Amino acid sequence: MTDPWGALLAEGGRVTLYVAQGGAFEARDFATIGEAQDRSGIPQSRMMVLNDSQRAAPPVPTLPDGPGLLGAVQQGTPAALLPAAARILVAGALGEQPDWDGIVILPEADVTHWVHVSAREIISFQGAATGRLAAALGAGTGQFDEAALGDTMSRPERLAAQLNAAALLGDEAALMGHLLGAELAAMKAYWLGQELRIVGGPAPYAAALASQGAEATEVPRGMAWRAGLVALGAAAGFSS
Repeated sequence: MTDPWGALLAEGGRVTLYVAQGGAFEARDFATIGEAQDRSGIPQSRMMVLNDSQRAAPPVPTLPDGPGLLGAVQQGTPAALLPAAARILVAGALGEQPDWDGIVILPEADVTHWVHVSAREIISFQGAATGRLAAALGAGTGQFDEAALGDTMSRPERLAAQLNAAALLGDEAALMGHLLGAELAAMKAYWLGQELRIVGGPAPYAAALASQGAEATEVPRGMAWRAGLVALGAAAGFSS
């Protein structure tokens, strides 16, 4: 049996060590990174640390070639930050096709990342604060109004007025439609004519894209996370 290895993630005030052995993963919580390194029983030589304070500019490999550290990716123009954990999800979205070329969409609670991957590299990416705006406006993350989406895509300069009207009417579907329309308009270069994969998230991106004639494959988040960890272990040389 292959010796265990670990991926250490500090996020949101929590420190979690994902321990891999025999094809299975176990999540263990610790108070600090140091405690995880000292008490997990896994040598540091077989541990990957996901550290957002370490950053590289794109293009960068989707995953590192060797053990040690997986950092974030920071882009200057347009300004954007892709956390280390998001790189795991990107790798997992590629699954058994690491050479796949296209756009991976990662809807998070606050920010949705649109990541262009090609030849096993993150080429470029952009972030949209749609989730944060939806929460602030009380839009939720459920249904969206297709007419509102199309209206904002065709006339994005009216977004502020459209949001105000929808908020006054308490129309959550219209709010979400306007926000998604603004995002799709801004990200058109990332989805028009591209292969698309969406890692399961809180907003209805697949349906929004379909309304514009773009098809996307949906990858469950848990599946992407596990597949990404498997790919990380292989890239680090911990598993075959």
